[in-house]
Amino acid sequence: MTAEAATLLDGLTREAGLYRGLVEVSTEELSLVKSHELERATVLLTKKQQALEAIAEVEKTIRPLKEQWPAMKAKLPAGESGPFSAVLKDLSDLLERLIALERETETVLSGQIATVRKAWPAAGAEERAKKAYGGK
Repeated sequence: MTAEAATLLDGLTREAGLYRGLVEVSTEELSLVKSHELERATVLLTKKQQALEAIAEVEKTIRPLKEQWPAMKAKLPAGESGPFSAVLKDLSDLLERLIALERETETVLSGQIATVRKAWPAAGAEERAKKAYGGK
């Protein structure tokens, strides 16, 4: 394996590890959102941002190598492409899982916002009725 191919494989493997951590944080965030623990969920946004920044750093390093991947792949001996296939499959699976988690979190939050909006006018009406009848 060439040095460039080894560097690319290492970078992709590091990215997969970072995405795995991001999936764990997003899973925890979804659980907290479902439990209406929004303050604790918000704290996880910092962890997610840090993970995304780390992924961006790795990506910056390997982007030129990714662009050379078709030529690199053609030069790899048959047995050496397996680790690349495995890490690329892993990355694909992790990204799919991350997208699903983020969509579910968005759906749950949207539902919670809709519930609050529905309850909001009722709370205002209750206050107006109390004032109208001399309540405090």
